[in-house]
Amino acid sequence: MAWGRKPPHAVLLRGRSGLGKTELARAYAKWILCESGEAGAAACGVCQACQWFEQGGHPDFRQIEPEALAAGSAPDDDTVDEPRSRGSAKPSRQIKIDQVRALQDFLAVGTHRAGLRVAIVRPAEAMNVSTANALLKSLEEPPPGTLFLLVSSQPARLLPTIRSRCQALDVAPPRTDEALAWLAAEGVADAPAALAFSGNAPLDALADAGASGLRKALPELLSGRWEPLSVVDRLQAEEPVAVIDALQKWVYDAQLTGVISRGRYFPGEADGVKRLSGCPPQALARFSRTLAQARAVASHPLNPRLFMESLFLELSRLEGDRHG
Repeated sequence: MAWGRKPPHAVLLRGRSGLGKTELARAYAKWILCESGEAGAAACGVCQACQWFEQGGHPDFRQIEPEALAAGSAPDDDTVDEPRSRGSAKPSRQIKIDQVRALQDFLAVGTHRAGLRVAIVRPAEAMNVSTANALLKSLEEPPPGTLFLLVSSQPARLLPTIRSRCQALDVAPPRTDEALAWLAAEGVADAPAALAFSGNAPLDALADAGASGLRKALPELLSGRWEPLSVVDRLQAEEPVAVIDALQKWVYDAQLTGVISRGRYFPGEADGVKRLSGCPPQALARFSRTLAQARAVASHPLNPRLFMESLFLELSRLEGDRHG
């Protein structure tokens, strides 16, 4: 980062999910805490401080995150409101006020290694108003030698007072060739398709490649003369919000194909997307708005089954009326 070992007291790393913002924050925190004394661009990885950091036991480091992320049930690098599969456990998706109070207790004690203390908060938008206001007190009067690294994919959801206390750093997507080379090195066989579906977010593409993935399932289910209720049956293991995300990409590609004859998220599924692109543009736009409205409540539908059925029935009617 541009500030070297003398950063501002609070930094907001912002950008789309799946870009590795948390990994960037952790790499910087590890470098800040490294005690090798070398002026390299990364932590040495061998000093005692680096070893503590890797083992999760550095006394001057804290990472504050929702239980859903700490438990590993949310695969994105900094997102907790878009799970890919439905599990039986429901860990909290919010950063609780007790976690911020525990952080304040940590900050009230002097540093253990005579250097900086570093606290990562991710995703920062997972704080409710009470939690954010509790953190704001520490941001307004930061203890000496403390660095806050806030990670956010949706910075507009943060309190303006939180944003105003941080120096923002935009994390941009990598070049396509760099992302594809990294995915290939990670063993992803269909890297171009996975990267396209993720919107050029390499970590999302890697997670998709390691699962069954709606990227592969949705085109298969919507091929030929598909039946809405059967499709919903096949998608019972998926969270509604993940299905809506895939449907939004499917409809976006249909709208784009009608203009430039190619899609963005499903480049290898021209036939299915093209069939949908034959629908009237106004009807596609209405369904796109329906999906956007559904997305706002998809994390907590009253009846997930009926919720999904209504969307696929509407999509089925939309395809059935495409020659109308």
